[in-house]
Amino acid sequence: MNYHVLRVNLTTGKIQSDPIPDGWLEKFIGGKGLAAAYLYKDLKAGVDPLSPENLLIFAWGPLVGLAPGATRYCVATKSPHSGTFADSYSGGFFPSAMRHALPDHMAILFTGRAKHPVYLQLEDGKAQLKDAFKLWGMTISQTCQQLEQYKTACIGPAGEHLVKFATVSSDYGTHHAGRGGGGAVMGSKNLKAVAAKGKKVIPAAVRPLVAKHMMRLTTGKELQSIRDGGTPQIVDITNATGTLPTRNWTAGTFEGADQINLDQIKANSLGKVACDLCGVACGFNVSPKTGPYAGIQTGWGPEYETIGMNGSNCCIDDLSTVAKIATLCDQLGMDSISLGNAVSFAMECSQKGLIDYKISFGDREKSVELIQMIAHRQGIGDLLAEGTRRAAEKIGKPEALEAAVEVKHLELPAYDPRGSFSMALAYATSDRGACHMRAWPIASDAFGGKRDPYGTAGHAKVVMDEQHNTALEWSLIGCAFTGYGFDYALEWLPALGYSITSEQLSQVGERIWNLTRMFNVREGFTRKEDSLPARLKRPLQNGGPADGKALTDEAMQVMLQEYYQLRGWDDQGRPTPAKLKALGLDRL
Repeated sequence: MNYHVLRVNLTTGKIQSDPIPDGWLEKFIGGKGLAAAYLYKDLKAGVDPLSPENLLIFAWGPLVGLAPGATRYCVATKSPHSGTFADSYSGGFFPSAMRHALPDHMAILFTGRAKHPVYLQLEDGKAQLKDAFKLWGMTISQTCQQLEQYKTACIGPAGEHLVKFATVSSDYGTHHAGRGGGGAVMGSKNLKAVAAKGKKVIPAAVRPLVAKHMMRLTTGKELQSIRDGGTPQIVDITNATGTLPTRNWTAGTFEGADQINLDQIKANSLGKVACDLCGVACGFNVSPKTGPYAGIQTGWGPEYETIGMNGSNCCIDDLSTVAKIATLCDQLGMDSISLGNAVSFAMECSQKGLIDYKISFGDREKSVELIQMIAHRQGIGDLLAEGTRRAAEKIGKPEALEAAVEVKHLELPAYDPRGSFSMALAYATSDRGACHMRAWPIASDAFGGKRDPYGTAGHAKVVMDEQHNTALEWSLIGCAFTGYGFDYALEWLPALGYSITSEQLSQVGERIWNLTRMFNVREGFTRKEDSLPARLKRPLQNGGPADGKALTDEAMQVMLQEYYQLRGWDDQGRPTPAKLKALGLDRL
């Protein structure tokens, strides 16, 4: 295999193609693994994430654009939101176009800062920087419309204004690399967009696999639930288990859940939608029939995380308002998880007289107004654009600090860990801050399983194993819903020219997870940061079966110590020299 990376120096305008170092593809596969290796090797410790020196990577894996249900790409960087290694993933049609536009490459590495707004045009193996002055200030859809001959990933006004949780968005705003602030890094580099076009070529060696897996995705029983209900079905599950964030993480059930659940999504859907080359079609194009924003079309969504954080957590029980918020996030380019946390944080702070802005829980009109203010850093929006932790620190009151629910500055997604202690460990140990896409152990305890969701036993091993599995999956790059894990990787990788054994592949996920940990340790993160916010140490109210549950420091430390020991890390959570040597990371 002779894969390369494209290096784009935005300061000088120089573009060059470099071969990937020998052995890296077998060690890191692609996607997350490859991005982590380049970030660790090329980026100096302590770099300001919004400086020209930061590295922004668009990476894809060997399955992208070829395997059904694997049309995704990775945006990786040092996060301006958390200061950690950050990788976020997006599907749709842009990933395939980018892969086929650069068929002999596996990543694009951006450094420097352009003197004026530019975009990168990729077409049939060629790359060139183009002037983007006329695109600056446009929304996601407006930008895509201007570049309609290409599949485009871009930033909106939030990225241009360096909102710490700005996204990189594609396909007219239906797909997003959402978490960690990759859009702000693009904005800091004056990079408005990447536009791609290329001829799709499916190698003969993988055509039987393409047919096999398309059949699996369209008819397999194991995917029936996600084909039928997508992520909105989770609303009823979390509400029943007391893990649905409500009223800024003070309750675990929401009395208005049946107004924003899957039944409502289906009743107001114009039809199902899918990514390129995928038979699952997990998305819904929603257009609410009633409510203050009736008639709005989302194109895709809202997904569960948007519903949970901007619906129940803000006490909004109107689907049209949630859909309006979702489309605003889509077009302005903001992570709806952090955004929903920021709005609910503002609601609580306003209620307690901590900020000079009036907004109450359930206020639909003010919620919509506040989103625009955050994206453009106007008024109180300038404070909230920094994320809840920094906003709370600037307010300087204990009540504000408790109202900021985050890990390593990254706001929690829509699963209250007081109803699933395994999720608490997953949040605390995630490499990018609070995250449900590194491990989702709530599915095997609170949602039904043998482990006690309110105890400490057995969680560490499950979280570790899931982190390894997802690290491999995000390196292939697969999709969380289409099951491209270890077994299927052994089918695909040899057909794509990888010389890798089953034994070698079994170490890939662990190697990548240790590598991103090394990055964070180098940036100054210690055991102290593998912790939960103060609010989650208070008993959950209105939590159904989780009512009265809380995460004590003792319980967290028991799980964390077992996790470190299983990983072969020291008491501060640092990979030991013996562990790094065993994984081949001692000479990176």
